[in-house]
Amino acid sequence: MHLTLAPNHGPIALLIEVPVSRGLTLGITQPGAGGDTGPGVDVFSDGKQVEPDGPHSDNPHPYEQISRIYNLNVPAGETSLTLAVRTLDIPYGFESYTYFFAGHTLRLGDANDLQQHLAIWSMHNFLQRLPRMVYSLLLLILAGFLLVLFRAQKGHREYLWLALHELVQAPGAFLELAGSTGRIDKLWYAGLVLQLIAASSYLFFEFLVAFLSLPRRWYIRLLRYAAPVLALIAPMLLLVARRGNVKFDVLLVVVFVCSICWMSCWVIFVFSTLIRATLRRNFEAGLLLIPLVLGLVGTAEPMVTASISASTGHPIRSLLTFMAGPIPIHFASIADFTGILAIVIIVFGRFLRIQRDREHAINELAAARSVQELMIPSEKLATPGFEVESIYDPASEVGGDFFHVQMSADGGMIVVIGDVAGKGLKAAMTVSMLMGVLRATKDTSPAKILKSLNTVLTGNDSFTTCLAARFSADGAVVLANAGHIPPYLNRQEVSLPGGLPLGVTAEVNYQEISLSLQPGDRLLLLSDGVVEARKPSGELFGFDRLQNLSNQSVFYIADAAKSFGQDDDITVLTVRRLAKAMAA
Repeated sequence: MHLTLAPNHGPIALLIEVPVSRGLTLGITQPGAGGDTGPGVDVFSDGKQVEPDGPHSDNPHPYEQISRIYNLNVPAGETSLTLAVRTLDIPYGFESYTYFFAGHTLRLGDANDLQQHLAIWSMHNFLQRLPRMVYSLLLLILAGFLLVLFRAQKGHREYLWLALHELVQAPGAFLELAGSTGRIDKLWYAGLVLQLIAASSYLFFEFLVAFLSLPRRWYIRLLRYAAPVLALIAPMLLLVARRGNVKFDVLLVVVFVCSICWMSCWVIFVFSTLIRATLRRNFEAGLLLIPLVLGLVGTAEPMVTASISASTGHPIRSLLTFMAGPIPIHFASIADFTGILAIVIIVFGRFLRIQRDREHAINELAAARSVQELMIPSEKLATPGFEVESIYDPASEVGGDFFHVQMSADGGMIVVIGDVAGKGLKAAMTVSMLMGVLRATKDTSPAKILKSLNTVLTGNDSFTTCLAARFSADGAVVLANAGHIPPYLNRQEVSLPGGLPLGVTAEVNYQEISLSLQPGDRLLLLSDGVVEARKPSGELFGFDRLQNLSNQSVFYIADAAKSFGQDDDITVLTVRRLAKAMAA
């Protein structure tokens, strides 16, 4: 261009204003509608190349094109100017040189006036990305809320996966802003964005598996074990760009092909899984499906618009973009905010449901505890001829230990102690059932008592250890054991024949042994919660400590085990024969 300038003109500058684009390109896009701004440009004033102002002005080509001012340094007395703008000779498409000049605005004038135009362009560029930046900030807030929710409900790992997914997505808008203002080169931008997309896809996959409690089928394991290849995308891209080695080029192709295959399988898995769950009337899966479908439309729309624009040679405005004042709202942004709304609705609904289920479980446990307190003696019973002491300390709201003390018609006494495998409501219900059987039975033989209890529990999916004893007024004691911890007589362990726990099999008979209590003798019965008390270091209370303390009161033994580190229900019961029984 040959230009004639006014005499005694002021400082002359050139502003090359590029279209404000929706985002940086990683594929098919168009100027002014969310894509790249075309090939690089060089400016020459009277045959001398002019470097632009702005970031990385000495080497702007590796960076996204931005609007830049070129100070032409034309002397005030010079009235003739030959201005040349050079770009790549691309003959067709939306990166052609003709399309380049059609899509860019060249302003020649005073440098201060052009600075105002540049400030307006920068504001438009910022407003173009404002919805995405607001979305990113909302993602950070949502991620923090999900992490707090995960701490409160640690059994629900879907909250953790979803929080990590939102955290990985959040930097996208700020990376886009840095790239569109020439702060980060296009290679780094491409590598980081592709890496974030890959990482967020994997995290969403793990979230979906946990969210829908999917069984670990072969294709889920395949996607999980093949996912590490995604971590190589950015490193390999940057390595190849810096080194230019053929071996690295081949490796990059392999990584990209494997990543594309993984992402294709991911798309099929996500949409098929959510559609199947939605058809099964899973309301939450249907909510997740809506923003994904909208996101596909929002991603495909600029590509289609770009293709039409390239074929016609004229920029086409997106039909799915509307203006909210000076802020453009693209359809992809609508999909983003719809996704946040869907997640908030799902998380809030699930939180309420979990809280409701938890309150229901707490009420059930409280009711079970009330029933258990009625079943297990809480007051000292009248036991003529014997002194009975007992303590029962469950590890949780309800326990699986039980004991039963009952006087017989002949002046003797029946004592049964046991431990149901497991904890919680199910164990408490089993205890209630066993206590009901014990109160109803007329048997006084320890072996027959165990036999009747075993009959009730056979077919149950848990087992119970139990020890039954009959104390006669003359001091004779008959014992039968079903896999329970042995008793101690005056600090000495009583050797008992082995016996299967209750509920293992119906075909079992329990042996009885006899011993004698002299006046003053004491028999100690207890559950394994004492010997299995555990320190944080893992050290067990053990049988040696129990034997050393076996002559202490039930309260002392229980407190010693609890102080050591209670890990299970603790039940301790002692029977001492009184001297008056001898006189009788």
